[in-house]
Amino acid sequence: MAIVWWLILSVVFIYLVDLFTIKPHVISGNGNLGLLFVVPALAFFIMFVRRLWIYLGTLKFKSNIWMKIGWGAFIILLLLSILEYKLAIDLINDLGGTPSIASSKIYRYPWLNQYTNTLFINFYTLGIMATGTSILSIFIRKNP
Repeated sequence: MAIVWWLILSVVFIYLVDLFTIKPHVISGNGNLGLLFVVPALAFFIMFVRRLWIYLGTLKFKSNIWMKIGWGAFIILLLLSILEYKLAIDLINDLGGTPSIASSKIYRYPWLNQYTNTLFINFYTLGIMATGTSILSIFIRKNP
């Protein structure tokens, strides 16, 4: 049951990070309020995948089922990685480029800033962590 609470807290903090991250079309001078939620969100992500790891260790399936779960997790991991990459490229384009480009909204900012918090804390990164944990659990524990 703890896994469900960690997942719910992770989703709530994804929402809070998104809510307090400045959209690319807005000019902000208020600092990085979203950063207040990035660290707790990351902690909740870690607690969620920790509980997922423990839960996966309790499951007993035949090796062919574990292989199907592993392949399914791998395909989902690839899909989420592609979507995360697209999200990053689109956001960087909307901001006018990377922090090294003088015409960019984030020129001379660190990569984690009031416009880019959602690059690091979002549903794709949570899914990447969960599917990665599933794949590692299968191969490290040699369940198949």
